[in-house]
Amino acid sequence: MKARKSAKWSQLFCHSGPVEVIPNLFCGSLQESVQMVSPPLLVDVLVPLDSLDPKIWGLGFPGEILYFPIEDYWILPGEVLADLVSKILDRLNSGKKVGLFCLGGHGRTGYVASAVLGKLGYEDPIGFLRKKYCGRAVESDAQINHIAQFLNRPELFDEYALQNMHSGLYDCLGFGWEPFVKTVSHSVCGNCTQFQEGICWEYE
Repeated sequence: MKARKSAKWSQLFCHSGPVEVIPNLFCGSLQESVQMVSPPLLVDVLVPLDSLDPKIWGLGFPGEILYFPIEDYWILPGEVLADLVSKILDRLNSGKKVGLFCLGGHGRTGYVASAVLGKLGYEDPIGFLRKKYCGRAVESDAQINHIAQFLNRPELFDEYALQNMHSGLYDCLGFGWEPFVKTVSHSVCGNCTQFQEGICWEYE
């Protein structure tokens, strides 16, 4: 197994606040989506991949919403992903600021953002996103495989696939290892589905 694939999950940095991964394309979590519509950021287009915080209306958000819900750790049908990516690229090409987000800002956000980056010509969109935005971006083999298929880049799956998925919960998580429940005693983002009631699912 490559050293990269045996790296501890806790060693991967987590994003803080909405991050502008390329000009006018922002990624973040549901909580951070409120910041996307607050001064000075003020994105023009919000792309919720899970749900939408109703607080945005109180902030006077005047922009466009492209709502494409995705099941946690999962993917969109191929034609739907193509439609979403096309819509995002159209907005970016017209100079609009686009904010992508899901619950924690990792799996579904990373999945769609990687597809967008790949269509923009980034040779390694997953690696770029993990370096520029969040080391935890793109969380499951299903997401990695679909990115590779969508971009016609099978080597991306070979490079980033998580191995030996387990049944039940671990199948859904797509981890290449058996994680365990750990009481948080150090700083974690606390902002995703793996953080619940003071417990963080984390490999160590």
